[in-house]
Amino acid sequence: MRILMLAHRIPYPPHTGDKIRAYQVARHLARGHELTLGFVIDDASDRAGLEALRRDIPDLEWGGLWKPAALARGLAGLAMGGSLSIAYFRSGRLARRVSRRLRDRAYDAVYISSSPMVEYVRGTTLPVVMDFVDVDSDKWAQYASKQRPPLSWVYRLEGRRLRRFEAEAVRWGHRCILATAAEEKLLKSFAPWARTAVIPNGVDLAGYGPPADGPTIIFTGAMDYFPNVDAVQHFCADVFPAVARAVPSARFLIVGLNPSPAVRKLGETPGVTVTGAVRDVQPYYRQSSVCVAPLRIARGIQNKILQSMALGVPVVATSAAARGLECRPGEHFLVEDDPARLAEAVVGLLRDGAARTALATRARAFVEGHHSWAAVLERVEAIVIEAAGEHPARSAPNRVSVSAAGSKAGATRP
Repeated sequence: MRILMLAHRIPYPPHTGDKIRAYQVARHLARGHELTLGFVIDDASDRAGLEALRRDIPDLEWGGLWKPAALARGLAGLAMGGSLSIAYFRSGRLARRVSRRLRDRAYDAVYISSSPMVEYVRGTTLPVVMDFVDVDSDKWAQYASKQRPPLSWVYRLEGRRLRRFEAEAVRWGHRCILATAAEEKLLKSFAPWARTAVIPNGVDLAGYGPPADGPTIIFTGAMDYFPNVDAVQHFCADVFPAVARAVPSARFLIVGLNPSPAVRKLGETPGVTVTGAVRDVQPYYRQSSVCVAPLRIARGIQNKILQSMALGVPVVATSAAARGLECRPGEHFLVEDDPARLAEAVVGLLRDGAARTALATRARAFVEGHHSWAAVLERVEAIVIEAAGEHPARSAPNRVSVSAAGSKAGATRP
C-alpha cells in the first residue's frame, strides 16, 4: 500500500510529544508499506536530523520556513480572516512537491499528523486519516486565559479561526484520531459529524529502574513551549520553596531543549538546575526520586507523565496535566492543584522510599498494559488500511492543483 504522510515538523529527533508520535507512526508504516513522509522545517538546526530520519523512512519531502517570515505570514493570515497556524505552516516548496507527488503517484491513503497539514491536501479524492492528537484550537483559548492584551486577543481569535477550520476539515476526513476520550468529546462538541477514533500515545518501555533515593525532583519538556514555561515558573514560585523548607537538600532539575530566558533565569534559584538540551534524558531520571507535572495549561496526554511512569519515577501532577489519562490518582500517580498540597505530596514521596517504590511499580504496570507502542501502532495502521480499502479504484492518478504560493484548488469532499 502507498501512503502519503504529512507532519507539521520534522519528527526527528523525537524529543517532544508531537514528534515522538509522528516518528513512531511513520517508522511503523514505512516498515510494511511504501511511505512518503512530508514535513516542514522551521528551525535550521533540525536539518541535522534528515540523514538519521532517512535511514528509517527513505522517501522524504520537506519545505523550509524562516520563523520571522512565517510568523509575519501567520499574523497576516489572521488579519485577513484566516488562521495563524495554517498560514504559519504553509511552505510553497512543500506544497508544490506534495502536489506533484499526488499527481504522479497512485497513493492509496493520506495520513495527516496535526491539523494545519490538512490544508496541503485540500481537494484530494483520496481517503484522509487525520491524527489531531489534541484539539489545537482549544490550546489557543487556554493560552489567551494566561496572557494580557494584546496577546490574549490574538490567541483568542486564533482559537476561533482554527476551530472553524477544524470543523470544516473533519467533514471530508475518513477518520479523525484523538489521543483521549476528552479530546474526542471536545471535537464532537463543535463538529458532531466527525468520524472519530481514540488512540492514546505510546511510550518506550525500555530503561525501567527503581526511583532514586536522593531528594531530586525532575521536570522534562521543550522549555520554549509556553505551557512548560508556565509550569516550571509556577512550581519554582509557589511550590518548591515549601519543598525546600521541608527537605533543605531538595533539588529541582528542569531538563529540556531551548530554555527560554525566563526558564534560564530560574536556574539562579538555589536548588534549581536548568540543563538545556541533553543527549539522553534517562540519566537524569535515574538520579530523580519524583517527577512533577505542575501544568496549568494542558491538552491530551502528557508524554512526560507516561515517560516517567515507564522509567520508574513516581509522578505528582496537577489535574490539568492528568486529564486524559486513564490511570487513577492515588494508585498510579498523585494529583494536586493547590500549591501547598502539591508541595506536601512531593515532600511525602521524597521522605518515604517505600511509598515511592510502590507508586512507581503500579504506574509501570499501568503503562505496560495501556500504552505500549506495539498496540498503539497496530490500531493506527488498521485505520489507514480500512480507509484505503473503502476508496474505489481510480482510473487516473489523483490530482490536486497547488499554486506557487501554496494555495489549493479543487472540489472539497462533502
